[in-house]
Amino acid sequence: MQTSTPQQSQDASAAQLREQIQKAVREQVEAAREQARIARAQAQAGQGDAAPVVMVPPFAGPDAIPPEAVHLGIAFFVMLAFVIVGLPIARAFGRRMDRKAIPPAIDPALAEQIQRIENTVDAMAIEIERISEAQRYMARLQAEREPAALPSQQARG
Repeated sequence: MQTSTPQQSQDASAAQLREQIQKAVREQVEAAREQARIARAQAQAGQGDAAPVVMVPPFAGPDAIPPEAVHLGIAFFVMLAFVIVGLPIARAFGRRMDRKAIPPAIDPALAEQIQRIENTVDAMAIEIERISEAQRYMARLQAEREPAALPSQQARG
């Protein structure tokens, strides 16, 4: 003879309770369906005032869409529409800003005058270089002449 453990007896009683609840739910569903069938038949026969109609809400089931998902879908499509409309506007605005960044073209007369000034400055730089080269040459000549003059000055002194 086997002795049952408390865990096995709890499992058995839970299974029995589950079966009883499922049976009660099935009976309620069948009763509601029968009431709905009777109400439909009475409504079709024109006897809708004789008995009250019981409305049973539809069962949502696992295929029902939660309201959060609906809100998320709406937000996605609003964002998509905003991007579709806003992207070309943003590109146009960016191109407009880029066009403003380009400096205006210089007047041809002003460009010619600037070119002449540049040529003049280059010519002056060349002349200054020649002058500095001549000065260096003269300084070197003086440096070569002074050592010969020093011994004669020492003899006088």
